[in-house]
Amino acid sequence: MKKLILKLKLMLNKEFLLNLLKYLLIGGSAFVIEYTMFLLLRRVLHYLMANIIIYTLMFWTVFLANKFFNFKSRGNFKRQLLQYTTLYFVNLLVTNLLLYALSEFLMLDPAIGKFFVTGIACFWNFPLYKYVIYT
Repeated sequence: MKKLILKLKLMLNKEFLLNLLKYLLIGGSAFVIEYTMFLLLRRVLHYLMANIIIYTLMFWTVFLANKFFNFKSRGNFKRQLLQYTTLYFVNLLVTNLLLYALSEFLMLDPAIGKFFVTGIACFWNFPLYKYVIYT
């Protein structure tokens, strides 16, 4: 029985680490595209508007890549999309508030602030994706 429990824990740890690795791969790739487009768009738009546009464009890419490639979820598509959309709006609000605070109050260049706020959101998104949205 002990061996079975140990084997199960090891398997769960492997799955967790594989999901985390894929999450970082998907997120990292999306971030490179998002950040590059952000730098280009902020030349002609306010940095918050550029963030909203780029974040929205990446919506489907990140949702579908995590659903089908990373977590291989067969769960209810509509439910998952609704939960992901809710998280998307929370993320957009929080990241824009943080980006604004970093840029306006701490006088940090928005390009640097974008890098930090995306990293911060990365920490709370993974457990929500794994244990709430794509279950």
